[in-house]
Amino acid sequence: MTIIKKVLSIVLCLVLILPISGCKKNKNSPENQTIKYNLGSEPKTLDPQICTDASSNIVVLNTFEGLVRLGANGEITPGVAQAWELSDDGLNYIFHLREDACWSDSGKTPVTAHDFVFGFRRTLSSYTDSPKAYTLYCIKNARKVHLNGASVTSLGVTATDPHTLAVELEYPVENFLAILSTPPTMPCNQAFFEKTNGQYGLESNMIIGNGAFCVKNRYGWDHYNTLNLTKNENYHGENVPVPAGVSFTIGKDTSDAVSLIKNSTLDVVLLPESQISLANKEKLPLTSFKDTLWGLSFNTADALFSNLNIRKGFITALNRENMLSTLPEYCEHADDIVIDGLTVNGQNFRDVAGSSLYLKQDSQAKKFFEEGMDQLKLKRLPTVTILCPDSTAIKAIVSNMIENLNSTLGYYFNMEPISDNTLRPRIASSSYQIAFLPLSVDSQFALDFLNSFNSKNSKNVANLSSPDYDKLLNAAISATPKDSINHLISAEKYINENVIFYPMYTQNRFFAQTKKLSNLIFHNYNQGIDFFFATKRK
Repeated sequence: MTIIKKVLSIVLCLVLILPISGCKKNKNSPENQTIKYNLGSEPKTLDPQICTDASSNIVVLNTFEGLVRLGANGEITPGVAQAWELSDDGLNYIFHLREDACWSDSGKTPVTAHDFVFGFRRTLSSYTDSPKAYTLYCIKNARKVHLNGASVTSLGVTATDPHTLAVELEYPVENFLAILSTPPTMPCNQAFFEKTNGQYGLESNMIIGNGAFCVKNRYGWDHYNTLNLTKNENYHGENVPVPAGVSFTIGKDTSDAVSLIKNSTLDVVLLPESQISLANKEKLPLTSFKDTLWGLSFNTADALFSNLNIRKGFITALNRENMLSTLPEYCEHADDIVIDGLTVNGQNFRDVAGSSLYLKQDSQAKKFFEEGMDQLKLKRLPTVTILCPDSTAIKAIVSNMIENLNSTLGYYFNMEPISDNTLRPRIASSSYQIAFLPLSVDSQFALDFLNSFNSKNSKNVANLSSPDYDKLLNAAISATPKDSINHLISAEKYINENVIFYPMYTQNRFFAQTKKLSNLIFHNYNQGIDFFFATKRK
């Protein structure tokens, strides 16, 4: 009897000791590492239904999970939905949700199909005024709900039980599942949302997510300084998130990005153009996307360049082949405003709209310019300055441009090269006449890019104020799929024919990361970085 008790005591000790020693993780293991990244600006909101800026998208992508996720190569993988079926006609989806999915609150509230119904209804409600509502117009009655005030209960998204969601479309969309990984389609817990009294997504304690990470605590978001995420212990999914969390700085100066990585201040960073060669020299892992368009923008609010013939004469005087005989590194010629790869109703816009639609060189250039001078009652040309980055490659292009203009139009034009840090505020304050500048692509949708020139868009670099152009964009939002494409084609044609922006080349956007980090998932068009599988080793 005594021997048995002794044996049992030994066994009990082993049971108590082994799990502790077996579960103890090495402090240097990837599971104990926090990934450090800099957000370019303060997230405007962590409300998925209304967020649009790149910083917000990154945080939302990591604190919420939709029905599906996007993998490293854009493949569709399970999210909250562990399985789904699609009808033969491509109109009806049935999603089966994981029964163990939870919100990040202390009560471990289950995520249900009703949370997705409420999220979709919020996005499409005219009261919410979501900037991304139009991306879901393929859902049955979505347009009527958003534009015509139809009841949200008529929306083709229903919960047949707590873990089954049915989605009915107006028409088949090839990339619909990919759309279901975007912020506007994330779930929203109605009870929690209503308790926030209009503050949802604006503070740490005014948000609960269902993603791999959550804001560290009620003080985890120090506005304009830092935002810290920690692993969401309530998360249950097909895989287990790897890192312990993500530490975001906000608005940090990253002009010396390579040094920030080398001294471990940041683990991954968006590279300034001037740092690309140095990053290559240091053999840092790089990821690139061709999603920045460079070209000439006219300030249409400027007294001289408010005139169409002045702008037309300027552009049609240019010998494009001569001007773009050499390009900066990592760049390719771009003959259109909407770059290749952007979509409308699931189709590549360029496949439908055609290509090489830029305004061509014309022997009538001087005539156009002189007609503009007459219309403005000018006997002599005021000083005209072309603003551009202080880059050797870009200054060479602008020099070729000025040579073309001088010989064809008979007037002298100036060049003002300035630093990148100075260029952005000059453009934002409209302190320019003509500028050689980049336009970033912030989503996969052609409409979003063309919306850059909407009169109400604060990022409208050309200061275009055109009811006709705005009408085309609004028509594209409310029209049938076929008519929507035609309206967008007309909108791009308007920008070309009215000489608002002249496309020249696309540039790759580069992210550099420490050699100790792997398995990040970057999404194109500023749609975010997924830290779920990020593996950092000491």
